Amino acid sequence: MSKELDAFRSAFRLDELTVYESERWILSVRPAQITLGSMVLSSKLGHETFAELDSQDSEEMGTMLAEAEHVAKELFGAVRINAVCLMMKDPIVHFHVLPRYEYTKDAFGRPWVDADWPGPPNFGGEVVKDEIILAELVGVIRSELSEKSSSEE
Repeated sequence: MSKELDAFRSAFRLDELTVYESERWILSVRPAQITLGSMVLSSKLGHETFAELDSQDSEEMGTMLAEAEHVAKELFGAVRINAVCLMMKDPIVHFHVLPRYEYTKDAFGRPWVDADWPGPPNFGGEVVKDEIILAELVGVIRSELSEKSSSEE
């Protein structure tokens, strides 16, 4: 594993926040919640450019983004998701998957306001980093994806 991938795994706490994996991608809860249910979809193989992705990587990426969208809409009532790929600080190919909400949502004992709706998300605004909430998000998302996977078999 490259030092970049090691650093990425550590920064995004993949060992504890991963909710779903395919052969080539990891979907995890974002450690700093911009909106309710914020996630990260990252290359499991540590690709650092889109040119490194092959057709199987691309196909799985689309499937995994669809899973993230399913979670955002079914569990949290998101209107849509924004999948934002910046890669300015962390070079591993990854997307910040941000559920978007027109109205305030109440979940995990607090109100969640998408203050930037309907504009682009603000990565420099207020975030939620509560460890209990992160653990609860991991649990409910894993459960939803496990149930969805079981019902498709």
